[in-house]
Amino acid sequence: MKKIFFPFFTSLLLNVTGFAQFPHCLMPGYVFGVIDDDTLLNTRKVLLNSGIKKIHAYQTSSESLKTHDSKTTVINESGNVESITACFSKNKDNKETWCVFDTISYDDRGRIREVRFRDRDGYELTQTILEYINEKEYKLITIAKMKNKQWDTLIDHRYFNTNGQMIKLIQVRKDRSPETSLYYYNADRFLDSVQYENSHLPTTVYKRNEKGKKKIIEAQIQNSKFIWVFNQSGQCESTKVTTIFPPHSNYTGTLKSESNYYYNPNGTLLKVTLKRSDKVKATMHYTYSK
Repeated sequence: MKKIFFPFFTSLLLNVTGFAQFPHCLMPGYVFGVIDDDTLLNTRKVLLNSGIKKIHAYQTSSESLKTHDSKTTVINESGNVESITACFSKNKDNKETWCVFDTISYDDRGRIREVRFRDRDGYELTQTILEYINEKEYKLITIAKMKNKQWDTLIDHRYFNTNGQMIKLIQVRKDRSPETSLYYYNADRFLDSVQYENSHLPTTVYKRNEKGKKKIIEAQIQNSKFIWVFNQSGQCESTKVTTIFPPHSNYTGTLKSESNYYYNPNGTLLKVTLKRSDKVKATMHYTYSK
């Protein structure tokens, strides 16, 4: 359930600045089970140009994936996500349908000011506040309000260059030394590598090549190899992930997964399909209201 309870930190290692609705989102990823992961595919620009007010999504294999099976996203007049409601159907573990809720508020410049996350009973689990120190720096504070707290407060300091790209991230966690990540970009302004100071993590290098009219990005992030394929329009068509699990972990061996993204003529998502080597398959369907 951590993928649901901590949506603002699940995608922290994968960054393409400027495409996401949210400042933490990086590269297109898992969509299934990560509430806001599809905002890199249904971008603010596309939603605003199409006059979309609500996004309705539902998937076919929520029980086997143990994730939400439907989601409703409300879009404001500026094309920004205003709220996300993710719901879980009845199954052998749940006697009734239940939902979780994200509510996002903005300042007068259209920047995210606050995010509140509530559980099925309306109890607020986390509150995330963004403090904009200047044009090149802001602080993100997440306060835990869970009854059985695993942590109290998480603080991120994020620094940007003149192109609006994140160049440094300092994470402060309770009872741990601050951790610093440095982000480097190539001449084309694409993310080239990420270095981690005071950490056991190796440098993440993003490799780029072309195959016909397709652009391909590859990266090795800890135990997983990622491959993203983009079309001529800049839309991500697929994400492939191969993970080799270390000994004594909950899952042993190698797990391969492939997500494919399909779009409507106006650029909005039509569906996302998932296929894994452990024979799990799923499809997320999208419809829209204006």
